[in-house]
Amino acid sequence: MALSRLWAGVALIVTGLVLTGSRAAVAASHARQTKTDAAQSKAGQPDLAETSMPVFPGLPAATCSATGGCEPLPQLAQAMLQLLNQDRAAPANDPETKGDAHPLKWDPRLAAVALAHSEDMIAERYFSHVDPSGDSPAERLYKAGIRWVSMGENIAINYTAPLAEAAFMNEPRFQINHRANILNPKFNCVGIGVVRAPDGMLYVTQDFASEP
Repeated sequence: MALSRLWAGVALIVTGLVLTGSRAAVAASHARQTKTDAAQSKAGQPDLAETSMPVFPGLPAATCSATGGCEPLPQLAQAMLQLLNQDRAAPANDPETKGDAHPLKWDPRLAAVALAHSEDMIAERYFSHVDPSGDSPAERLYKAGIRWVSMGENIAINYTAPLAEAAFMNEPRFQINHRANILNPKFNCVGIGVVRAPDGMLYVTQDFASEP
């Protein structure tokens, strides 16, 4: 389920999706979960389970312009990788992972896609898995030449990377959500893009994949 939380008057918003199959065009669904039946899908499209957010007015008006308004933070992306793998290895999460969630490998290609999406959300003033050109996460990976069997994406706006990860993991167990993406034993690779917007908020994109 998509989350919207108000802390100290600031909306902290996160949303995630998971896909299995090959390249797909994923349409946004506002604040609802959607599952397409494979029999009804167009050729080459996957079964999908998606959670997404309604449009939030009032996102920061700043842009990543030539003035250097945005600050990529690769050190925070690496720190978040450690948090992800700690969550996957935690014995408390064994009922969900069955102990099969091995440490995720860092994929620089996924990281480049994730970073570009975080930057684009700030520059174009939106918060969604689907970018203004209509590309879904699956299409962004396809255009980057990344082959995958299944993939998922989490996005967040938060004060810090640890708080974003904690918000993901604070979701209900055994449901299709960000927590499930993080703990999914099928995923073996991840790339993370963390960018500080001019207002100081962090835009986080986590792109997961099960790569052949």
